[in-house]
Amino acid sequence: MFILAEKAQYRMSNKGKLQAFLSPQRLHELAGPKVYARGEAYSTGGNVHLHEHTRDEATAEVMGSQPYHVELKLTAKGLSADCTCPAMSDHGFCKHAVALGLYLINASPPTARGPSKRQVEPDIFTEKYPNITGWIKDGWIEIGRDGYSTSIIRVLDQGGLVWEGGTRHKSMDKVLQEAEDAIADWTQNN
Repeated sequence: MFILAEKAQYRMSNKGKLQAFLSPQRLHELAGPKVYARGEAYSTGGNVHLHEHTRDEATAEVMGSQPYHVELKLTAKGLSADCTCPAMSDHGFCKHAVALGLYLINASPPTARGPSKRQVEPDIFTEKYPNITGWIKDGWIEIGRDGYSTSIIRVLDQGGLVWEGGTRHKSMDKVLQEAEDAIADWTQNN
């Protein structure tokens, strides 16, 4: 997470106005010229898909090498940015946060009716494998052989390997069902 602290005077007089706070110059200062240019290309390239937008926060999915979840929020401490990409935690303000910021500058302001949330309809995968779908919000699943193991699928979290399997199945559905069941068991026992 990245937080830019601003002067208290600005924060108090413009509380809840994320769009008024953002500017190309401010984003350029936060990210630097190279990261800003990459974020600008993402913004103009249609890679930003806004999920939620209120007066003081916005969340989106920004498509890079994979989809990244990005959040910009105006707090009492200033601008807070968070992204699921590794660059955010390693280097600070990332190109995905720049892309969302630039997108918001030109977006319509949120309505007074409250947050505008994207309506998500459950897909077939989510219905069939709810434990896998829930797991990948905080952990990850690797599918395929890696040269070190005979397993086809591995379930991991921040602590490392939680489960691996899929050595004896011929269909991907059976491999995924085995992982679905293993995640359900692990969640129940942990």
